[in-house]
Amino acid sequence: MIAWIIGSTSIYSKEVAKQLKEKGYTVELMGRANLDYGATPGAQLESRETPDLVFININAEDYTYQEGYGSHNSMPSNIDWNNYSSMLDFKHQLYEYLYEINKEVHVCEVTSSITYWPYKHLDCLPYSILRATQQTIAHAHSNKLNCFMVCPNGITDEGVYDYARLTVNLLQRAPDFGVYDLADGGIML
Repeated sequence: MIAWIIGSTSIYSKEVAKQLKEKGYTVELMGRANLDYGATPGAQLESRETPDLVFININAEDYTYQEGYGSHNSMPSNIDWNNYSSMLDFKHQLYEYLYEINKEVHVCEVTSSITYWPYKHLDCLPYSILRATQQTIAHAHSNKLNCFMVCPNGITDEGVYDYARLTVNLLQRAPDFGVYDLADGGIML
């Protein structure tokens, strides 16, 4: 069984990879070092073994978020929209590619729960909007693929093992589409 980790440099991604290996998966690590997020994923991935599980932890939104943006009515002017839209297009094309090569693949993407209550964090509204866009792309493909999302809010070095364990368990059982809150034991929001 094959697992792809796309966005593999974080401690969380490394722990997910480690736990998948312990369960007998052959894990392929991918990220900015060996993928061009501005290019078509199919051409970059077609020589790799077809995955059974895919964990996506490409956090393009974080580079856009900074505390203290000021008024919640304004979007920050320092967002590189071309780069961000290229990343979103990569994700969309990745989901399409996964469907073409293995309709039974289980796909877990990391996201944020802030999209469920943006009114509580108006200072983070731009970040919430960007995360909601990411979630919409995944949701649009949930009728084709076994995809869902996890929110690792509050993750710490001490808690990374448990968050990864919950993630791997969800990946293996491929629950219904939704956002699963790892801080609350992996329940769907």
